[in-house]
Amino acid sequence: MMGSQAFFRQVLQAIGEADCDGLMSDKGAAVLGGLSGRATVGLLQRLAGLVGNRDSLCYLEIGVFQGLSLLSVAIEHPGFACFGIDNFSILDPKGENLGIVRERTRRLNATNAHLINQDYEAALEGLPGHIGERKVAVFFIDGAHDYRSQLMALLLIRPYLSERAVIVVDDANYFDVRQSTRDFLISHPEFKMVFEAYSPGHPANLDQPTRERQEAGWLNGVNVLVLDHENVLPVMLPRVEPLARDLYVNEWLVHRHRYAELAPQALDAAAAMVEGREPDAAGLRAAAEAGKDAFQARHPDRNLHCDGLPDRRFTAWK
Repeated sequence: MMGSQAFFRQVLQAIGEADCDGLMSDKGAAVLGGLSGRATVGLLQRLAGLVGNRDSLCYLEIGVFQGLSLLSVAIEHPGFACFGIDNFSILDPKGENLGIVRERTRRLNATNAHLINQDYEAALEGLPGHIGERKVAVFFIDGAHDYRSQLMALLLIRPYLSERAVIVVDDANYFDVRQSTRDFLISHPEFKMVFEAYSPGHPANLDQPTRERQEAGWLNGVNVLVLDHENVLPVMLPRVEPLARDLYVNEWLVHRHRYAELAPQALDAAAAMVEGREPDAAGLRAAAEAGKDAFQARHPDRNLHCDGLPDRRFTAWK
């Protein structure tokens, strides 16, 4: 079996090649499109190529969207089982993405690409029911980018990783993504970060030349982690923001509020008022009306959602 240091060199070489050359090939170019940087997808393809026993290992990703990364890996390595988790609950306003993924899979004849159409937590908690006895050699996290979702993805996958696993965390430009990666690394020292790359801003906020450069590269940032049981790699942690903890405290203040679910719309309205624009009062009222019964049943603040909790409960162990 290859030594860990030799494997780490191969991983770093794969990162360097992806950084320089992007995709491994133009297979599927006429069919595929999506929101990942070409270097990111190229790295996933190369990492899948490092896998040894392909019958006992697999590729797994959270966040399929329209199938770009999943199918790019699958068609580059047709003998390797590739799984993608997505319940298509976000970034799919017209409800089209599931059909797009299935049609692209058919057109590319990617019979080794398997879709797990579930919430990521349910899928990871019952992962053996989907991947059998395989271990995950390459794990790509590109789902919901809130702190908890990111951290839970890292925690829940741990029992199913192979001894030579590599984790690629996408959209690391978001500070809550970096915070969750850092928190996972410091609490799981057997993992090390070996690469990080960032863009100067979200692609939506970049000028066209800069956006095109980022689309050819790592788009909205990546963190790459490896399992380092022998502790041969130095500790490298992503930078986190001083303001992050203040915002996490604010989350607690939001979650207990009567109208917690309306926080995004309320922020949009507040921004409009601060900037001297007319707020979308009709949209906010419509959202409030949709949840009227639930909102009215709550207190103005400090809602605990504790109905049905036991007064006390002991373990059943004797």
